Amino acid sequence: MATDIIINGALGKMGKEILLCALEDRNMRITGCLEYPAHPSIGKDIGPLIGREPVNVLLSDSVEKSPFESSVIIDFSVPAATSLLLQKLSGKHTALVIATTGFDKNGVAAIEDFSRSNPVVFSPNMSLGVNILFYLTELVASKLNEDFDIEIIEAHHRFKKDAPSGTAKKLGEIAAASLGLSYDQAIKNGRAGIVGERTKKEVGMHAVRGGDIVGDHTVLFAGLGERIELKHVVHSRSTLARGAITAAKWVSNRKSGLYSMRDVLGF
Repeated sequence: MATDIIINGALGKMGKEILLCALEDRNMRITGCLEYPAHPSIGKDIGPLIGREPVNVLLSDSVEKSPFESSVIIDFSVPAATSLLLQKLSGKHTALVIATTGFDKNGVAAIEDFSRSNPVVFSPNMSLGVNILFYLTELVASKLNEDFDIEIIEAHHRFKKDAPSGTAKKLGEIAAASLGLSYDQAIKNGRAGIVGERTKKEVGMHAVRGGDIVGDHTVLFAGLGERIELKHVVHSRSTLARGAITAAKWVSNRKSGLYSMRDVLGF
């Protein structure tokens, strides 16, 4: 049975990738595509807009015009657009896959509140490999004592608006927890000037931006005389798109609650 999906941010870089992957998947059916109200392509068939034949799905500026109650909404947009989507869906029932990053505490709280009455997969990264990286980081951090310093380095394309990335923040949360600290207590975002010796109770965070880098993440465990590096590199956005589609299929028949890709992958 095909899973019906609606894509929020359909003509963004990731939205287009999801559309292309969904059109090639016999078990997926696109029932809606959303963009901001002033978008110049509102009302046009989504197919030609991504270089494909017409698919009889028009780009819309309102989720209410789509069959959201029988579809899974995949949100790969920006925090403001996600917040607006949640407001429009307040009191209604639908399944959501949220892969947008850059939320503040209020944004995360709104997602958590929505999940109390709707099934939601919320993950900073949809790739299988990155979620294995999360698992391995937790495992390694739990086995090493404070003699190993943890540093996180992430790199993305010049167009990315938030830093550090959502994936790097998740890695930072995992590393901080191994020290018995919260993210805000442990994270040191870069270093400049006379900062003194590195303490045992900190996690370094470094963001690189340039060119068309899709996404690199490295977790460095540095000891005296040895080090361990866990690294994941995304070569194509289609990796993230396939992960989002896998999550949509999984969440389509789940009860209300907040899930992650670890749930989707059965970790």
